[in-house]
Amino acid sequence: MKKLSITLFTLIWISLFGFSTASAGGIGFGITGSFIDVDASGTEEESTNTSDASTRTASVSNDAEIASYYIEMAADNGFALGFEMTPGAADVSDTVKTRTDTETSVTGTTTETSNSRKFTAQAEVEDLLVVYTEIPVWGSVYGRVGWAEVDVNTTEVKSGNGGNYGNTTVNGINLGIGVKGMLRDNITWKASYEQIDFSTLTIKSTGNSTGSGTNTITADVDTEALRVSIGYQF
Repeated sequence: MKKLSITLFTLIWISLFGFSTASAGGIGFGITGSFIDVDASGTEEESTNTSDASTRTASVSNDAEIASYYIEMAADNGFALGFEMTPGAADVSDTVKTRTDTETSVTGTTTETSNSRKFTAQAEVEDLLVVYTEIPVWGSVYGRVGWAEVDVNTTEVKSGNGGNYGNTTVNGINLGIGVKGMLRDNITWKASYEQIDFSTLTIKSTGNSTGSGTNTITADVDTEALRVSIGYQF
């Protein structure tokens, strides 16, 4: 992703030389196209010892193009209060993660075995909601502060005697900076750089075999995006 300073310079340049930066108050709605980078880092811990502890920590990322829609109330001075919805899902990792565990004993017996269990794991973020405020900074430049919520779905494939994780929802803070203005009449435009810092995610596995205990994943998921919007304002 581009650094914030370079992105801000580009957005200001567009606003000064490309379009009208006049703004008008009213109720508006529109669509947004985003190039988004999803980053996640996490740790998996087990309630029993394993021979594969080195694979329990990982960092992953993925890029995606997504679309969203918004509705907002805007003032003549550029201040706005709105709601944005991004339907659909984006994978957290650009590759599927695979792990093979080898058990050397079976619960309730003294016979040593060699039983391999293969796990395939992936996660996705889905249905991102943001309630936001856009605050005028200077000219057509604005800052954005919002509250975000997203569903995190684990899509792992477990082995026959292993547990699996469920889905959860996490909240976060949306911060951004951008420029906006009018193309013509009631047609509005925006271009921005935004980040969302989500709270720590914690998920515990269910359905584990008796001797394998319960697994717990703790992870941080964050996003940053370059965005362009087009809308209509009454």
